[in-house]
Amino acid sequence: MARESRSVEGGRFLDLPGLRMHVVESGSGTPVVLVHGFPQSSREWAHVMPLLEPHARVIAPDLRGAGRSEAPDGPYRLDTMCGDLVELLDALGIEQAVVVGHDIGALGALGLAMDRPERVSHLVVLSVPPMYVKRSPALLRSARHSWYQVALAMPGIGERLLGGGDQRLPRWLLSTSAVRGGASERDREAYIARLREPDRARAGSRTYRQLVVPEILRILRGGYRDRLPTMPTLVLYGADDPLVSRAVLDDVERFAPSIRVEELPGTGHWLVDEQPTDVARRILEFAGIATE
Repeated sequence: MARESRSVEGGRFLDLPGLRMHVVESGSGTPVVLVHGFPQSSREWAHVMPLLEPHARVIAPDLRGAGRSEAPDGPYRLDTMCGDLVELLDALGIEQAVVVGHDIGALGALGLAMDRPERVSHLVVLSVPPMYVKRSPALLRSARHSWYQVALAMPGIGERLLGGGDQRLPRWLLSTSAVRGGASERDREAYIARLREPDRARAGSRTYRQLVVPEILRILRGGYRDRLPTMPTLVLYGADDPLVSRAVLDDVERFAPSIRVEELPGTGHWLVDEQPTDVARRILEFAGIATE
């Protein structure tokens, strides 16, 4: 059984078997787990949670190495993230949840849906293509916008880029590919400040080295084409996001009929920050959660 202690800054800490995790919760009813992207934290969902909590039990964890969760010296692979999410569900006594993931968190949500489908009732994937998209010229064109991922994955160099000097790369990450401004300046500074802690900069670099880059290569090789999630899946992307386009998602509904693909017009990569009201509405509608 996970031990619990209260967080001074809101939320609480859970001592899971492999991680001391910080989690923010609100509401009651159908469990909805919100998994943040990089270099963000549960703070990403601050404008979405109040819209969901009148209708659902909302859980927003800080992933391993992010926010106020522990940043242990260990692996940061996809199976590690999925294991942390399973331990979180176990600690909260949740058998099955709606799981929503953005950016890197979407990879974790997809991994959980493939490895432990009985724990996911509905899957919502934000700002990334599903891992089983077909290899195509459009996918390769999108991949070229991810040049920074290789730099962040390099031992020593990645952590200096994240936490050293004036932190130009994480500042650029949080401001690029945003049509409507993305995260507020206050939120950006909060994310960047965390990366000045050496253990969190190391964790960020390891996440790219052990999770992001290997998984992108596996996707490009078609390594997930035989592992389609069976639960209803919504892929939601910004129309002006250079990292994912409708062309990348061509035919995905044909070979994975449980998938629905929807576009948010006038929105970039940081759609949770750019259009929180629309994101919340689409989550509730897709999961069939009553709002009256």
